[in-house]
Amino acid sequence: MSRFILLMLFVAIIPLKAQTLHFKVIHDGKPLGTLDATKTVTGNTVIYTSHTEIEYHLLVAIKVVYDYHVTYTNGHLQEAKAHIIVRGNDKTKAKTVKEGSAYGYYSEGAFVKKIPAEFIKHSIVQLLFEEPVGVTKIYAEEHGEYHNIRAIGDHTYLKTAPNGNTNTYYYKNGLLQKSDVNAGVIKFSIVNVPQ
Repeated sequence: MSRFILLMLFVAIIPLKAQTLHFKVIHDGKPLGTLDATKTVTGNTVIYTSHTEIEYHLLVAIKVVYDYHVTYTNGHLQEAKAHIIVRGNDKTKAKTVKEGSAYGYYSEGAFVKKIPAEFIKHSIVQLLFEEPVGVTKIYAEEHGEYHNIRAIGDHTYLKTAPNGNTNTYYYKNGLLQKSDVNAGVIKFSIVNVPQ
């Protein structure tokens, strides 16, 4: 009997569905790095993770690593962590946590601000997996702010940050095929690598 219970507990914690996507990061036709992302669904909880490594040269070689870990339950954000490392040093360690009916945004472990008391249903990491049909604003996990997003063509969307930087997302059959990204100091594209 105890083996049966252990087996049932083991089966209960196995993710019901996991989806992994791989992207190439390209600048001026040359590869800069990779982006790997996974969406795991277990019951009413969805966890998105992404890991990006980019290396480019300005005056010196610059390596940038982006790691995101974002959890939704019942379609509402519970926690989002963004960790960005530039040339081996922490650039950003941001966290958004649901606190009652609102959210707290933390940077480097210190409280920065309260996010308006409404449930966050859409954030940037989801754009890797889901076409944002009908979505007009999207939460930026790294910056703790909302960006505007709108359709600009068939299955094509423009996301605009408060600072004016724009990214364009292109979808086919609901899956991201390509995104043109303005990261400030550099512009690049991420392109889906079919498996």
